[in-house]
Amino acid sequence: MNRFDFKGVSTEDLAQSKLIEAAFEGFTRHGYVILDNVVPPETIRALHVEFFQNYKDQIRDQEAADSLEVGARRFMIPLRFSGGLGAPGIFANPYVLALVRTILDKEAIIDAFGAILSLSGAEDQHIHHDGPILFSSEISRLLPAYALTFGLPLIEMNELSGTTAVWPGSHRRGKHEDQEPLRPVIPVGSCMLWDYRTFHSGTPNRSDQVRPMVYATYARRWYQDPVNFRKETLQRLVFEPDFLTDLPDDLRPLFAHARSAG
Repeated sequence: MNRFDFKGVSTEDLAQSKLIEAAFEGFTRHGYVILDNVVPPETIRALHVEFFQNYKDQIRDQEAADSLEVGARRFMIPLRFSGGLGAPGIFANPYVLALVRTILDKEAIIDAFGAILSLSGAEDQHIHHDGPILFSSEISRLLPAYALTFGLPLIEMNELSGTTAVWPGSHRRGKHEDQEPLRPVIPVGSCMLWDYRTFHSGTPNRSDQVRPMVYATYARRWYQDPVNFRKETLQRLVFEPDFLTDLPDDLRPLFAHARSAG
């Protein structure tokens, strides 16, 4: 399986590390990669508590102005850049960001930030890729990635709670029908990234609890997701005006196109 363990790896000079280079090559070839041990498990457990304290009103089996139904008993909601969930260690995790900037470029932006909620009883999600093919020709599948999704589960993703099934190489082939997907177990503290062109699908949540997954869309500066934010009331990025002024200089490029949503 295309996964890499960062336990004990220093964050210094990550962009030049052999592990990031290998993860980049795996992502480019397979259209996805799993990074293990990028956030301490105790941090994820604290984020899980914070999530249910601050977003309990958005946990409902009904689309609202501030949510988007993305499958049976599955919803996408925005997250605020505040508290632990909006900390740089999450949206700009050094291991993830080093890989993102290698896959895209150093000027990559965050196009959207939120959570995907799989409620108890959620069924198989439809098989899809996150964005459209940009050009109507075979060469589109040979081009470098233009955007990718980062998924950080707040509970372990497994056969009981559900996971994200992925079809390796489908970003290049443009189809998924000729193979079985991978259904990886992703423990707390680990994450998965996949190319916007890669076919994937949420698997059933057979547990008795909600499965929240923090997500971010990273993209090249010229790209903006044209599919998931057609509803005007659904916000891509939510933060207070002083959030941008307080950002470290090296993280400001991530928000080059951002506007305060208040």
